[in-house]
Order: sequence, then C-alpha cells, then structure tokens
Amino acid sequence: MSLTRPVGILGGTFDPVHNGHLRLAIELVDQLGLAEMRLVPSARPPHRGEPAASPGQRAKWLRVAIAEQPGLRLDDRELLRDGPSYSVDTLVGLRAELPDTPLCLVMGMDVFAGLPDWHEWQRLFDYAHILLVARPGTDEALPAAARSVLDERLQPDAAALGQSLAGAIVRCEPPPLAISASRIRSLLAAGRSPRFLLPDVVLADILDAGVYRQQPADCA
Repeated sequence: MSLTRPVGILGGTFDPVHNGHLRLAIELVDQLGLAEMRLVPSARPPHRGEPAASPGQRAKWLRVAIAEQPGLRLDDRELLRDGPSYSVDTLVGLRAELPDTPLCLVMGMDVFAGLPDWHEWQRLFDYAHILLVARPGTDEALPAAARSVLDERLQPDAAALGQSLAGAIVRCEPPPLAISASRIRSLLAAGRSPRFLLPDVVLADILDAGVYRQQPADCA
C-alpha cells in the first residue's frame, strides 16, 4: 500500500481557541511534514466539565482564527455527533474517509497519563499514531499503565509516522508557549484583558458576545 502524507488531529474544547493551540498546530505541521492538522472541537468531553461557550461559538472562533493559515483545518464532526465526544469514534470516521493516510493524534503528556481511563483506549492504536507533546509545567511522571504503553510503542524517529497507518508513539518537543484557556476565561471574568494570548479576531467576538463574563475559571 502506498501511503499519503500523515494528517494530524488536535482535539480539545477550544474554550476558547488561543495562540498556544494554534502555534502548536503550526509547529507540528512544519516539523513533521504533515499534510494538514485537523482541529477537532469536542462537543461533550467525557473527562471534563461542559464548555462555557456554545459549540457554535467555539467552531466560529476556530474558523476565523485559522482562515488565513495554510495547513490548519477545522473538523467539526464531534459537534455534529450525538453522545459523548469519544476520540475513538472520531478516528473511526476519519479512517473511513482517509484509508491510505496515517493519522496522528496529538496528546499532551498530562493527558496521556490518564489514557488507560479513556473509552476503548486500546482501539486508538488501531486507527492512529500518537504524537506525544511535553507541555510546559507538566509533571511527566507516568502511572504504570501509561508507562507500559509508552515503552511498548515509542519510536525514536518521526519517520515512523509515514511508514504505517497507526500504532506508534512519537515524542514531539515543539517550542513551549505556556497559554491556557482557563487563564483567558479567568481574565475575562475579572474584567481584565487577555490580549496577545489569543487572536484579536477571536477576542473581539468574545467581547461582543459577552462570553465568559463571571464564568468560573475551571468550568471547562
């Protein structure tokens, strides 16, 4: 089988999307030679609270944030699907659409630590590789179950991503940009400016719609 260039998948609530998300996506596309990075907003994340902003608002912000950036693409399938936003269901759908394309699911080390608690987590490796990103300030001490998976599947070279459709873990270390959506929500709730933490076009729409006013910082 002749494989096409890998496609990255960066999921999250994007509540709101910020420059940390966007810079990470661009760095990974450039460093790894990905065909594109799909940004996949979650409708009903199973491991955290309901997002403060609506699905439509979060999709709109992503759309305008990446409108002029080649290599980044909004994929709203989880917003259109009923039920919890399970990653394995997203990967099944993508694999059906892209049968000859390696899929690369982006995951922070902190998220990877809880991978064995995910819905049908073993099946993720049937459909995708994992791009493991060390996030700023994250404790990289892994529980035994996650460490076992990492030791079994870790590949030393990113070239492994283009050699098979799925199953490998590749560690990525893009330049750190420590920005969090919770910090942005907290600033907005306190009436302070989060400018330069997220695209101006996104901030303008948030302020116009009055989103996150008096919202708890940990609501999503």
